[in-house]
Amino acid sequence: MALVFKRKGITVTVQTRDHRLPHVHVDSPDGSVKVDISDEVPTIMQPSKKKRVKSSAAFEKEALKLIAENMELCREAWRKYHGDL
Repeated sequence: MALVFKRKGITVTVQTRDHRLPHVHVDSPDGSVKVDISDEVPTIMQPSKKKRVKSSAAFEKEALKLIAENMELCREAWRKYHGDL
């Protein structure tokens, strides 16, 4: 797992051995989500059926805002470990 950045108690990472559909992991004590960064606008990805991750609508909104503000940084991190988007 590679740290992309940390702000406001939220950690954004890229897993170095992860699957396609470019995304970042956004984690804090308030929740955990995966955010798709493959399009112009970031979107929350559906959690896998194996994992039951709790997050509130407020946390998801904050995560999307944070990723949108730092989209190029997130994409650079993805490219570093996985190549093109």
